[in-house]
Amino acid sequence: MKRILIFSCVVFALIFASCKSTEQDTSNSLVDSSVSANEETDNSEDDSVGGMLAQTEEARKKALDAGAKDAYPDAFAALDAAFDALKKLDGVNNDAELAELKLRYEALEKAAKARALKKRIDEEGLAQNSPADYEKGENALKEFDSLVGDVLSNVKEISESLKNDSGSISAVKNAVGAPSKTLAAKAGEAYDSYYAVYLKSYKKFANEERSNALAQKKRADKVLAQVARKEEYKSCAQLITKGDSQYSTSNPEGAYNSYKEATSSFKSLADDVEQKRAEAQKKIDEAKEQVREVENYALNADKYNPLEEKVEGIEDEETVLLDSDEFENPEKQIIEIDENIEGE
Repeated sequence: MKRILIFSCVVFALIFASCKSTEQDTSNSLVDSSVSANEETDNSEDDSVGGMLAQTEEARKKALDAGAKDAYPDAFAALDAAFDALKKLDGVNNDAELAELKLRYEALEKAAKARALKKRIDEEGLAQNSPADYEKGENALKEFDSLVGDVLSNVKEISESLKNDSGSISAVKNAVGAPSKTLAAKAGEAYDSYYAVYLKSYKKFANEERSNALAQKKRADKVLAQVARKEEYKSCAQLITKGDSQYSTSNPEGAYNSYKEATSSFKSLADDVEQKRAEAQKKIDEAKEQVREVENYALNADKYNPLEEKVEGIEDEETVLLDSDEFENPEKQIIEIDENIEGE
């Protein structure tokens, strides 16, 4: 009788499989993928690391880290009750039941992530960037929540039916029905749809910020910052290159932040060099004015009191005092960056 009661605990999680919805393939996640309950598993007794028990433990930990316990407290508690019961069974191959629990922990993990992503999308007002994807995510999440609610309502009924059974492992399998992928599929669909909204939004932001960064770079080029502050200029350009790399590896938010930093850095560089060049030009203009005044004075002196003989310390008019300096062409110092992101 005690063994029968242990099996009754198992049903708190395995009831997820009793959904009457049509089975469908688990949707592909853009971040990670759920393992189907009917995939081939390693049943080797000495494979303690890769066995179903360890895999289920890992799936539970990921769901917990994703906030599934807070997002779906009743469902998470049901899975934990079943998992604890299964771990107490000795001498019984329960890999199939553990695989079911693993799949449901993964479904709760993905649903919790979908909820967190939806919260961020709502707070940042991103839904407008892809209304169709957002609506798809809303519908999928509602379906998932409905399925979870329907299944949990059957807990008492299925538990009572198990108490009257012989308590064999086959009784549990028969009670919960064939493995169902519906929950995992809906959770994955919700997450993928919300992620599409997030991805499209930050791609848009990244492209806009990249244009701003290039505009500030052109300002820096114009004031010859590539010559005046070569290393700083190079560091600013590398930020755009870093953003391009992040963008091409599906990290548009990272790219956006890199472009934003590049915009700010190039602007500060251009402003500073422009200001210093203006100050230097002002001093040059003042010096030229002083030279003109001296020249005018000298001309007047030559006119009214010209020198009749050569004076020591005064060179001939044709004398070259300094060697001519040939500066490198500033245009060659410019770091060229494509206007468009590769692959966009």
